[in-house]
Amino acid sequence: MDLDPLSDTAYVATHEGVLSVAADGSVERIGQWAGDVMGMARSGDTIYFSGHPAPDENLPPNIGVYELSVQSGEFAPISLIGEVDFHSMTIAQSPDGMALAGIDSATGQVMVSRDGAQSWAVGMPIGARSLSWDANAARLYATTEQGLLVSTDDGMTFTAVDEAPLLVLIASSPADASTEAFLVGTDVDGYVHTSPDGVTWTSIGLAPPLSDALAVGSDGSIVVAGIEGVHRTEDRGATWTVIAEF
Repeated sequence: MDLDPLSDTAYVATHEGVLSVAADGSVERIGQWAGDVMGMARSGDTIYFSGHPAPDENLPPNIGVYELSVQSGEFAPISLIGEVDFHSMTIAQSPDGMALAGIDSATGQVMVSRDGAQSWAVGMPIGARSLSWDANAARLYATTEQGLLVSTDDGMTFTAVDEAPLLVLIASSPADASTEAFLVGTDVDGYVHTSPDGVTWTSIGLAPPLSDALAVGSDGSIVVAGIEGVHRTEDRGATWTVIAEF
């Protein structure tokens, strides 16, 4: 999922396309693509996504990477068509441009692109649950059953973050955040943790039950989504507000 505070809109990947959730709770699908979105990441007005086609589409089971316009709803394939189904994706702006990463669901390998999803470097097979760049796409974090891992070479190698909690989900504030950059994660018991550096973590409370996706907006607010709906916090997890119920 993703949060855009400028439009006060959350974007949620679902089994029937990408949903736009407005601040008033109204929900609509972006465009006509209604396939199974297993991973997504947004940069500006473009959402990059991966997954499986809708039942009535004549496409390979793994669609590769597509782009979707938030404004027009138009969508188009970019790369890895028929090759990859990313189950987690993360995007960030580095000094050299956009960095996109995903987890290949078939192999567990981390794959990274720094040229707009045109070409991909294949990294380590780590079987991660969730990926997140830091704010400047210098470090790539991955949650695994063994603990939090971090890579400084675009997923070619990973090392353990020994003092981190056992996280399931992880996300980062974007580079243009109006607050100090931070990482946020939820652990196996549903507790929310934040970190300014990926090393030192502070527990700040419980996430809403059954949260399956996590994002941070440029204003520092945090959103989670799950089968019960979308929730938002503006005090880093102390209190939560329901944006939309599913």
